[in-house]
Amino acid sequence: MTARQATWARAAMLAAAIVPIVVAIVRAIVRHWFPIGDNALLYIRVVDVGTEHHPLLGSWTSASLSVGENMNNPGPIYQDLAAPFAKLFGPGPGAALGVGTINILAVVGISLAARRIGGWLAEQWALLAAVALAWTMGSELLIDIWQAHALLLPFLLLLVLLAGLADGQTWCLGWSLAVASLLVQTHISYAYVLAILWPAAFVSYLLVRRGRPHLPWQQALRSRRALYIAGAMLLLWSQTLIEQFFGPGKGNLSRLAGNAGGGDLQVGLRQALGMSARVYTLPPWWLRSGFSSSVPSTPLSGTPEQPRIEIANLPNTLLAVVSLLALLALLGFGVVRHRRGERHVLASASLVALVGVVGSILAVSKLTVGPVGLAAHHVRLLWPLAVFVHTTALAVVVAEVRSRLPEQLPRSVHFVLPAIAVVAGVLAVPFLAQPQGPVAEYATMPTMRRIMPHIAQLKAVEPVLFDISTLRPFEPYSSTMLMTMQDMDIEFRVDDEGMVRQLGESRRADGSEPARVFQLQGPQAILYDGDACLVALASQLSPADEATALEYGEQLIDRLVQGSFGVADSAFVDGAEQQLADLNAAVAGDREAARKLVYEGTLSWWYYHGQLDAADDPAPLFPLVDTYLNTAYALFSDQSAPCPG
Repeated sequence: MTARQATWARAAMLAAAIVPIVVAIVRAIVRHWFPIGDNALLYIRVVDVGTEHHPLLGSWTSASLSVGENMNNPGPIYQDLAAPFAKLFGPGPGAALGVGTINILAVVGISLAARRIGGWLAEQWALLAAVALAWTMGSELLIDIWQAHALLLPFLLLLVLLAGLADGQTWCLGWSLAVASLLVQTHISYAYVLAILWPAAFVSYLLVRRGRPHLPWQQALRSRRALYIAGAMLLLWSQTLIEQFFGPGKGNLSRLAGNAGGGDLQVGLRQALGMSARVYTLPPWWLRSGFSSSVPSTPLSGTPEQPRIEIANLPNTLLAVVSLLALLALLGFGVVRHRRGERHVLASASLVALVGVVGSILAVSKLTVGPVGLAAHHVRLLWPLAVFVHTTALAVVVAEVRSRLPEQLPRSVHFVLPAIAVVAGVLAVPFLAQPQGPVAEYATMPTMRRIMPHIAQLKAVEPVLFDISTLRPFEPYSSTMLMTMQDMDIEFRVDDEGMVRQLGESRRADGSEPARVFQLQGPQAILYDGDACLVALASQLSPADEATALEYGEQLIDRLVQGSFGVADSAFVDGAEQQLADLNAAVAGDREAARKLVYEGTLSWWYYHGQLDAADDPAPLFPLVDTYLNTAYALFSDQSAPCPG
């Protein structure tokens, strides 16, 4: 390949990795996308940067549930990087541009670092890995601020830098520490695997350094580079240290250190081997099809006193061990085969990959399982590591095959990696929302769009207390409502300790708030008859379909009151006394009792379970009514001031 051809090939591979991110950003802006769920909660803290609510820490971590003490991820580097976009644009464009730009910088960093570490050949393999990872993630995760997804490409960048560090390249030292700081500060789960990976790469660096001309240690430690690295680390960790020593209460680093051992229930080595094999050595590996299924989210089993975690569909332990040993043998071969040759960078990459596999197995085995069980995102760092491992293993195989072929090969061979990367990049462009994390809740966005304009009325009763006691587990609405309040400059406060840790001490409620805002979902939202003001109510139905659903609901209520339905005695099993009382009241003319039976889904349940008898089949009425009652969402304000309108 000529220099000119290499330039064009490099540009094509870079475009293959970057264009899917750019398209995802543009698509989000055009479609008026905005963060929801945990993404909205994280974005609030991005907007807080440089304000009275400035975050000194990362987000509250769910590991708090496992250890019984509220903790945060160590630092706010990611928020700081994304903040300029939040200052210039609204929540949707700001989040998409911020996350997308960080991912683009990671890709460019992968390209530049690989080229400096190992030339054009190393750059090709590294860019191929970046494109493959972007394709696996799919378009929507490329702009997803959720830590489990936002850090995947930066982690791949770190792996490339560690390969350079292991190869004895001093310039990688500072950059690897900086990227590692970003990862650990943003999501503490990276600390466990990096506690193995980074020291291993550094030991390799020391060993390689001994065989090359170098400064004496005392002189090296006083060098300008060493001072720059020390200063950069102090700057990157300064906010964390300020909170630790000058923040209110127990410092976050002390909390993390005191709970470093995790909770009582851990994944264990057997299941860690199985999960690792599903990603590293057995199909579907790290591919798109396995992103949600290779490591399924798993609730706890057993008893509250003796909980267990049993992950389904893991391979036989013997098969997992044998396949992983085969992979490690191949990587070990790469280390030994090339450590003294011209492909010494490949040996270093093989070492990082080998240690990464072993280290990730150990890290996952020690992973604490909380009350909600194991979620797939808890081990998401396996994906970029697996892409790096497979790319390195393939490079080892190709290098061995190449050594046995004639010196001169057809020119077309040199375009194989760029061609594969371009194809993968094209495939990564179309819309794909992996059903993981907040992205899995995209169906709720139309509902939120209908609610958001009405939040402006809360400006008249600010500061408001946002009550989280009515929230359903893992619901996506509340954080988005808070993000909207922030965007409308409506002051909100919280009184839950976990939320205070998440949103900052400056948002702790003091009891003087003139309004308490809360949300209800499903039948509770529809049937609420308390004194609080309704801010807005909507469902996943379109306004027209919602009006039809309400019309159908009234028809069902009318037929109940008229006694048009017969209900089998078998419908009233133990615990159904209230339903029987409601039915009797409805037949006696009580429309509220009839409304309750319709919008709690009781009438529908009777029908679909063969317990309802009617001369005129009500089947056409139920689908819209059921969708309405199952997806209804309402926001209320319990305030001393009169309700607006």
